[in-house]
Amino acid sequence: MSRLDEVAKRAGVSKSTVSRVINNSGTVSPAARQKVQEAMRELHFHAEELKRSPDGSAMIGLILPFGKHIASHSFGIDIMAGAEEKAFEQDYMILIGNSYGGREVALTTKMINRGVEGIIVLSGDQKNREHAELLAASGIPMVLVDQKLEGVEAHLVRGDNFMGSVALMNHLLSLGHQRIALLSPNRHYTHRERVKGYRFALTEQELQLPPSYEVLVESGVAVETELRALLRSEDRPTAVYAADPGQLGVLIGVANELRLRIPEELSVVTFDDTYAALPEGYAGFFTSVNQSGKLMGSMAVELLFRQWRDPELGAQEIVLPGKLNVRRSTRQL
Repeated sequence: MSRLDEVAKRAGVSKSTVSRVINNSGTVSPAARQKVQEAMRELHFHAEELKRSPDGSAMIGLILPFGKHIASHSFGIDIMAGAEEKAFEQDYMILIGNSYGGREVALTTKMINRGVEGIIVLSGDQKNREHAELLAASGIPMVLVDQKLEGVEAHLVRGDNFMGSVALMNHLLSLGHQRIALLSPNRHYTHRERVKGYRFALTEQELQLPPSYEVLVESGVAVETELRALLRSEDRPTAVYAADPGQLGVLIGVANELRLRIPEELSVVTFDDTYAALPEGYAGFFTSVNQSGKLMGSMAVELLFRQWRDPELGAQEIVLPGKLNVRRSTRQL
């Protein structure tokens, strides 16, 4: 065990906190600084001796599910850009890992072994807590971004998916739409929050729609048949809320097949369309709530800095509002 590790263990703080105290970085809370100084006195260590010990790595780990192919403009790339800019301001570097294929635990282990001082994770599997448990055991601070992790109390930066959905629904309702269908995955926390927002907005207006109006997409299951039947029905919806922009391609395809023009015969709203791979001619077309991946990444790094300044900081949840952009995909009934 290095001398930095000994002091950190005695003081009950992270090794990076000890490093900041001995280097007088000024980014440590008075309480944490006092604990480190008391531990140094008890162990008879001096600051200059500790400076000669292996110091902090000045690296932050960033684990994101980019996918098999990393798109040049994606939510993950924006998160990475925001995190890198904020880290660079404090002379930190970002170590990036693509968790595609269930590599979260392996990446976490490798990053811990390489001495990162904190890890930011967008978890692709909300039920797998093993990487969070590894970090807790190591004492390395963690910040979750975008997605909560079931059963884990942790610092989190996320978008306001619930209120974003309410804003989209209220826009459609203000245009006179009442038969509004939902097309959404239902696996991740973000999607479940968007579904709740959809249902809440309908309840507020005392609207009850048939169960068939909720087309919830399961992983790997094609929904064209279900969507086609809904849009062919006698009381078909006049509007569709596609809660994930990845479903817009399917919706456009079925609408074109049934010769339903958007927005003349079918209004459509969505979430974060800027990150979707849309057919030609549809860029900047859909009314959408958009959230900033760059701001999310930047705030996640800031939340790591807060933990270093105050190791006893309770779990914080930063909720970033989205912006409603009204475009050409909706019309007044």
